[in-house]
Amino acid sequence: MNRTEPLVELIFDRLAADHVPDDTAEVVLAALSGETDLAAALAGEPTTLAPQRTAADESRERIWLSSVTVAGFRGVGPERTLAIEPGPGLTVVVGRNGSGKSSFAEAVELALTGDSARWADRNSVWRTGWRNLHAGDPCRIAVDLRVDGVATPTRVVREWPSEAELGEAEVSVTSGHGSHKDLAELGLTRPLELYRPFLTAAELGRLTAGTQSQLFDAISAILGLEAITDADRRLMTAARPLDAAIKEVRAQRATLAAALAEVPDERARRAAALLVTRPDLAALAAILDEPDEATADEAVLLCRQLVAMQLPDADEVTRLAGELWEAAAEARWHDGGRSRASLRSAELLRLALKHHDDRGDGPCPVCATGRLDGDWRASANASLAELRDRTLAAQAAAARLTVMLQRAHYLIDDLDVPDGDPAGVPVGELRAAVAALRLAPGGPEDLADHLTARYPALLTAAKAAQAYAEGLLRQRDTGWQAAAGELRSWIAAAGALPERESALARVKAARAWLKATGAELRNQRVAPFAEHSQRIWGHLRQESNVELGAMTLEGTNTRRRVVIPVSVDGADNGTALGVMSQGEMHALGLATFLPRGCAAESPFRFIVVDDPVQSMDPAKVDGLARVLAELAEQRQVIVFTHDTRLPDALGRLDLGQSRIVEVTRAERSVVTLRPGSDPLRRYLDDAYALARNEEIAAEVRGPVVAELCRSAIEAACHRIVWWRRVARGVPHDDIEAAVVAASRRLTTTLALALFDDADRGADVLGYLSRRHGSRAVGAYKACKEGVHGAYLFDLPGLVADVRHLAEVLPPPRAGRGEVRS
Repeated sequence: MNRTEPLVELIFDRLAADHVPDDTAEVVLAALSGETDLAAALAGEPTTLAPQRTAADESRERIWLSSVTVAGFRGVGPERTLAIEPGPGLTVVVGRNGSGKSSFAEAVELALTGDSARWADRNSVWRTGWRNLHAGDPCRIAVDLRVDGVATPTRVVREWPSEAELGEAEVSVTSGHGSHKDLAELGLTRPLELYRPFLTAAELGRLTAGTQSQLFDAISAILGLEAITDADRRLMTAARPLDAAIKEVRAQRATLAAALAEVPDERARRAAALLVTRPDLAALAAILDEPDEATADEAVLLCRQLVAMQLPDADEVTRLAGELWEAAAEARWHDGGRSRASLRSAELLRLALKHHDDRGDGPCPVCATGRLDGDWRASANASLAELRDRTLAAQAAAARLTVMLQRAHYLIDDLDVPDGDPAGVPVGELRAAVAALRLAPGGPEDLADHLTARYPALLTAAKAAQAYAEGLLRQRDTGWQAAAGELRSWIAAAGALPERESALARVKAARAWLKATGAELRNQRVAPFAEHSQRIWGHLRQESNVELGAMTLEGTNTRRRVVIPVSVDGADNGTALGVMSQGEMHALGLATFLPRGCAAESPFRFIVVDDPVQSMDPAKVDGLARVLAELAEQRQVIVFTHDTRLPDALGRLDLGQSRIVEVTRAERSVVTLRPGSDPLRRYLDDAYALARNEEIAAEVRGPVVAELCRSAIEAACHRIVWWRRVARGVPHDDIEAAVVAASRRLTTTLALALFDDADRGADVLGYLSRRHGSRAVGAYKACKEGVHGAYLFDLPGLVADVRHLAEVLPPPRAGRGEVRS
């Protein structure tokens, strides 16, 4: 299975391949989409079904570490910069304890994450010694990153003002896109959490000695299956209320049946019998709809009517009285008499305007003194419009008043107190209050005042009568009324039971499929990590009799764990940690977590390893050297160690090119960084030692010395090519391809270094002759011809000439790949 295959498409394909029923598949996809879609799917409503892609589904850039600068931080006083070739390779930073080497490792982690594993979960004492005691101001760390194919580096800087605490750093991030608030704007926060390209002894100790859940989470997080975990959590959350509601309804059924069986009422007994068997909800509802038992008791009949009586509440009557007041005031303001006069005036004006339409300008036909003309017509039209508006407003006010009066009288007339006067039932005050309310005055304002004054007394009397009636009915009731209320609520809940049971079944089916599929995908995706871990353990175990099997992840929720099968001398021993020495446990931590930092999906092509040699015997140090050299073929590996056995093992085992940086610390925290033996120096030193060894015949030494000298020149050329092209933002794969293609001949290798063009081999000899003279030309020719046995005289001189040639080759741009102090 391709671990980079998008998870959403993978789930779609699996659902189809497994022929999962549509209703279950819909719930699975809705759970992947989110809580809103899941709720809609379970409710039978439309869903969007738009699952979000996880971070693991996205392609990432490749990022290399270019340099780390430290000033006034931890063991480093005056500013120092550790520059690292931003490409595959192994850099080993060596220094005794207290030399300040780990300050650079911690600075990388702190700059990029804002914290350090060294201080995690420690008390405040551990966080007080971070500022250098001798030169703590300025206090600053800066990390330069190179994004593959981008010429401008990304720089992350943390600076602390004089009195600032560790968490109060001023952070600045710049890249080829400009300035940024933090690395989150570049999309690097989550990858830093998942892949953590930093591995320290403290972190290894916590992870190997931590709980199974912590170990599980650390490995599971990088598999890109968070969407499945989140979907399972949503399904589990959705199942809880459904399951609880179903169980509650079933439990209430037995309790309700027992309670009804104790009620001395025929309806209750029949309902209890139905509940004992598979309940028929329609039959139970029909029992509830049956009328109350017939009775000739006048008091009971009257009380039933009183309880059923419904009266408007006080707020409703108060609102009605207020609206009646407003309607009466508005109608009085418009005054009906004046409105009738307005109507007559409007009619006269209308007739006069019609007369003017028919006859045109002329004397007024009514008074014979005025004149009907254009000016009169304009004034008449305005007056007519005003009269009409006034009339309409008066009519509306009158109509509203009429409605309010009708509502008030309807309220009074609709009050219906049951007939009958059995002894003991207090209905006298209620009837008196109703009679007093019905003596309504004629005027609207008086009627409003009457309602406000009289209705509260009626409501008080009604409540008293109803309270007495309810009490009497409770005394006479066999218990059916209360039981009927509980039965009615249970029927409503039971009616929703089939829908809830169906939804729960769908959730359980979806969760079961997702759980099984998730476990399968999880172990398919963890398989490459397990294989890498086994390969690393194969190097690290050396003489150990402990053999590890393939790591798998098992369980969910609180039972999640990492299973690492282990055998001792070929016998199965169950779990690993119980049989391992401290050195073996440390090696296991490296085997487990180096693959995480080197995951193919990680954008970080570098990994920083601090103090990996702890508790290791010499055989395991050799194994570690092999592991680091193997990783360095594809990754940029930076190792900080106080143990010189690691660089010694790298040199002794001839594991390829590695760069050694030695760190020393003088008084007042003055740290010095200087190069150890690099490949160029090593080739030349080996060549010189062999050239001076006269115990070996010259014809034997000559080709070997020439080959070593040629390798030295090639190493110098490769470094120039890498420095130059990385600075231009050329992708690493393209650089490697160019170097490999040019390596077929020394001439093309030199042409690539001198002219950045391997096809200009014909220009190499002339360039060396013009720029550097015969000594450089002789060294070049000797390395070309000497490997075939043609160069047998003055071998030490040849080494000296090659050293001269390597020194005069064009230097890289200042500050790149160099160790500055």
